[in-house]
Amino acid sequence: MLWLHMGMPKTGTTALQGFLRRKHSVMNEIGLHYMETGRRRLDGGTRLAISHNIVAFHINQSADPMDPFRSAMTTEYDAHADQTCVVSSEMFYGCNLNRLAEVFADIPSRALTITYYCRRYSDFFEADYKQRAKAGRLSNGGTEYIRQQLDLIRNHPERLSFSAKLAEIRTAFPGVTVAPLLYERSGMVRGNVVDDFLSRIGTPLAEEVSAGAVSNPSQSRAASEAFGVISRALGRKKSRQLRRIFVDDPVMVRRNDVLEPDERAWLDEFVAKQDTAFQQEFFPDRPELFTPTTLSDEDKTFRRDTPEEYEALRKASEIVFRLALDV
Repeated sequence: MLWLHMGMPKTGTTALQGFLRRKHSVMNEIGLHYMETGRRRLDGGTRLAISHNIVAFHINQSADPMDPFRSAMTTEYDAHADQTCVVSSEMFYGCNLNRLAEVFADIPSRALTITYYCRRYSDFFEADYKQRAKAGRLSNGGTEYIRQQLDLIRNHPERLSFSAKLAEIRTAFPGVTVAPLLYERSGMVRGNVVDDFLSRIGTPLAEEVSAGAVSNPSQSRAASEAFGVISRALGRKKSRQLRRIFVDDPVMVRRNDVLEPDERAWLDEFVAKQDTAFQQEFFPDRPELFTPTTLSDEDKTFRRDTPEEYEALRKASEIVFRLALDV
């Protein structure tokens, strides 16, 4: 069996891939093979990447055929057909799936399963905003950008709809089994994505084996935007280096600080209506696709563009700029 794991983005994919790359002995014990095709450059480089992003880069940046990947993928799979094989890249979620399907065209559809974690719409929106902010890639930050994105979703709900993504996958991969998962830590095996994923694909870790997949605290919007200034001024490499330094200050760590409460409620309700059939097919026992969110009193009163939020950005910027001078 070959499992094609395609994200979605911001669902612990890097933690999972890091575990799969590092733990060779554990993988052998549980009968799992992390495919090398797509992690090694086509020119024969010796270094194996953490993920199969090389395939996605080829799809996005080149018109060259996928034949070299297809041939190598088929040969490697045939050599490990007695194991559970995994290919993983969160970039697959947003790439041309018809071209991706060419890579697996010679592997029987009954031997291939496509899986991906589905994250609550508002949580993904927030995580995506902060990632773009930290990388300095927000052309219009703050409220203007957020409202533009919400308008896009209102007019094109397929941008976040899991039903739309499912239809796209089934068109590109006819006859292939699709097995979506929910990204809710409270329902995950041992509360982390590594144990959960490996259990779901039938290769669970032994009780004494630690996944070591403790999630990092969510950086605040103010911190994310401050790091974005560093990304634009000093480069993304410098920004990533600084973000690895934990700063014990409340202004640097916060959740639910991108969307205001009414925006969050509207987004989750609006897109969920598009995904009713998806929920009924894959999660029929759940009254709702995602467990309702309970906001804290602080989160219920959150508003952007207030004196308190501008002060948070000032404090976060001072902290980040000091780090840039010291490191």
